[in-house]
Amino acid sequence: MTKCRLSQVLAALAIVVFFVCGQQALAQSRHHLQARLMPGTHQVKLGPSGFDELFQLAAGFGALPPKDANGFDEWPCFPNPADSNYPDCSNIANGGVVIGTPAFTWSLAACDASSPSSTNCGQVFWFYEDDTGDNSDHLFVSIVVKQGLNFILDTGDQDLGPNPFPIGSLVVISDDAAFGTLGEPGKGNGYCAGSKKECSDPLRGIATVTVTTKVGPSKISSKFNINLQ
Repeated sequence: MTKCRLSQVLAALAIVVFFVCGQQALAQSRHHLQARLMPGTHQVKLGPSGFDELFQLAAGFGALPPKDANGFDEWPCFPNPADSNYPDCSNIANGGVVIGTPAFTWSLAACDASSPSSTNCGQVFWFYEDDTGDNSDHLFVSIVVKQGLNFILDTGDQDLGPNPFPIGSLVVISDDAAFGTLGEPGKGNGYCAGSKKECSDPLRGIATVTVTTKVGPSKISSKFNINLQ
């Protein structure tokens, strides 16, 4: 049975949503979906509700973050004293952000999660602007990675609860990841935990990553490729 845990940390200058979901302990330990509010909120005039109030910014697959002395991911982080991993970014100027170095080509051996002992190899991240002003509808996010018709990662639609972000927010979503079955058969196996898809183990070649964000009637998606070699 799927079990999900959601905790929200609200502060005066930052909102961090931590979400972990999986069908088994192994899957739970590998997915680490986070939503963070970047400091600085744009002044946006709230208009009629529509389908075009979320705006996709950057997206990529970057280096896996190490843990800092307090057990938090060292990135993504911003120079904001209210954020949990602020010390990791305390020496950069306002307006800056630290993420793992993105790349197109990745080691297939490192990212091949075909056995129960496999570990994460990188971090999916994406930035968007939320001009919805909608704090009633829930925030849904998902990550899907495919090679041809084969799914090698699918989080399913993850419900992060009522959208906590004020109008004009810049938000970054991140999730530590590798690709494959973790040696498990059937739907919702391995890195497809949380979905109804059956994961396959990755092969050498191009993989297409699709990230999706939805709040009420507004929905955005972005695609990019990585090369497993």
